[in-house]
Amino acid sequence: MGGTVWIKQSRLVNACGGIAGAPSTGSGGLPAMPRGSLRTGACCIGRWLDNKSRMSGDVHVRIRERVGVRFPRATRRVCAFRYQEDAERFYRVLPKRLEKFKLEVAPEKTRIPRFSRFHPSRKRRFTFLGFEFYWNKDRQGAPRVQRRTARKRLQAACHRIKEWIRTHRHLPGREFFQRLNSRLQGHYNYYGVRGNARSLYRFYQGAIACAFKWLNRRSQRRSYSWAQFKRVLDLVHVAVPCITEVPRRRVFA
Repeated sequence: MGGTVWIKQSRLVNACGGIAGAPSTGSGGLPAMPRGSLRTGACCIGRWLDNKSRMSGDVHVRIRERVGVRFPRATRRVCAFRYQEDAERFYRVLPKRLEKFKLEVAPEKTRIPRFSRFHPSRKRRFTFLGFEFYWNKDRQGAPRVQRRTARKRLQAACHRIKEWIRTHRHLPGREFFQRLNSRLQGHYNYYGVRGNARSLYRFYQGAIACAFKWLNRRSQRRSYSWAQFKRVLDLVHVAVPCITEVPRRRVFA
């Protein structure tokens, strides 16, 4: 199993209302946490996952958080393991440990898929925070963790913006495009990560085609030809897909 990574995707729910802290984004889009660590509520300060938490390669699983921190919603976690037995052991022990602190793992959202650069395949992808993660080769031919908008999230986003265009087509032209721009840019701000350009353009093209359709139905006369509509888009500076992800700084010793 050398080099194989096993991913555990979990959703921690606090029965008392306080829940775990949200993950920060690390290398490859995975949560940036110390190796094998898991942050949970304040009641778990300084506690180990169990009394014998030493795993293969001296991997420690520790539960920690600042005192008095409370969060309004449940938290998802992704934990990576090199060996399958470590992942399965963590999977068994975690619910029992969290139960002592009135926390629980949602079983319908928790699983152990295989996620390995030695076995790249989109069939082994997993969804996390609106993205699908999968292994693929980059432009240099090196294996990388790739991200794209999750299919259900993309379909839902396209449906929402098309419905907004349909119901707001009566707005004056300048106001309509300003508000449309805000929605387009908001989508790019979240999903504008490297490798996700195709999904961004699919969202953009769907929105523009829908706007052309409904703006031409505001009256019995057709408002725009396609050439005229493209000139209008240039004049109002409609937001086009762009990568908004900030490049990671590389520190060399």
